[in-house]
Amino acid sequence: MIDAIKEKCDLLVRNRSEILKKFSLQDSLMGIASGLIFTMNDQEADVEKMKECRKLLKKETRPLSNLRAKTELILLSKMAMAEDPGLYLTDVLDVYKKVCHGKILEDSYMVLAAILIVDFGRKDESEEIVTKAGELMKRLNKIHPFLTDSDDTSYVMLLALTDKSIDSIVADVDEGYRYLKKTPKLRVKTNALFELCEALAVSYGDMKDKCDKAVRIYRVFAARRAPFGTEHEFASLCPLVDVDMEPETIVDEILETEAILERANGFDDKSMDRKKRMMYATLLLADVCGRDPASVNDTLISNPVISNTISILKAKQVSLMMSVAGSIFQTAMSIASAMASEEDSEKTSEEKSEQSSEEESKPFSEDVSKQPSK
Repeated sequence: MIDAIKEKCDLLVRNRSEILKKFSLQDSLMGIASGLIFTMNDQEADVEKMKECRKLLKKETRPLSNLRAKTELILLSKMAMAEDPGLYLTDVLDVYKKVCHGKILEDSYMVLAAILIVDFGRKDESEEIVTKAGELMKRLNKIHPFLTDSDDTSYVMLLALTDKSIDSIVADVDEGYRYLKKTPKLRVKTNALFELCEALAVSYGDMKDKCDKAVRIYRVFAARRAPFGTEHEFASLCPLVDVDMEPETIVDEILETEAILERANGFDDKSMDRKKRMMYATLLLADVCGRDPASVNDTLISNPVISNTISILKAKQVSLMMSVAGSIFQTAMSIASAMASEEDSEKTSEEKSEQSSEEESKPFSEDVSKQPSK
């Protein structure tokens, strides 16, 4: 096992424990989400600073604000790591207003979208980015109305932050999704396939090549009798595409990491299932072994416009917090409607069409926050 992954694993376990000691009323999975933020920056969780940041957050926001709901630990972690927590919060609040402008309902995904823009230093461009995200949402909803809803807000914002054109992004997502749909014996839920393609479309490179590597890794898991999650967890395969290892080696490392997590309080079988643990192990491996596109000449992951490009690795680190809704946010953030019940997840497109016929043509600014989550 790679020593750095073991160290990250131990750090995550410690960070989760320390955070939940001080914020005992918070959901356990949100403690993991918060712990991951510190862990992926190689930092011990500064819970005392988080407590000070909470006082500031309460002072600057109303009691029922989304920023003080399920996303609170995420925001407090980000503030605690900021050089100026007050300025960071001010920036997030300013961008959040722009993200929510024109929306009838607000949700936690919008908070995370605002955090994403601030984290990548794009606050001054936030209006343009939000506009681009809105157009992307409308375009994706037009070609895949049963797959595009409020769950996608963070993915779409991530895509809008790239230098890729709207046409290029939509084409990549559509190409990857249709390709995976035709992949034999994949047996993954359509929503999960779509989410993976949204994440893969963040980077330049051939979508089929990226999809193929993700599928090869997925199938090695199956061959080892350790099936990977086929719902929201599936998208966490995305950062593994950037890992310069053979699929068999990748899977070996993930399974060893999962075994370590299984023995830790908060990650054992009483706390979560194996598929969730494998997802966290996947993210830790990608954090340690993922490649920066600016440092390699690889058409699979490189971006020809490096000067204004998000690091793919960092993008996936943020994406893991927002978009792998099957674990971190599906449960911990209690976006209950985002948790598709077995009945919903088995519905055919025709059944969903009957329920969504009035929603298909509505613009992003009017309906994204009202659509039923996947």
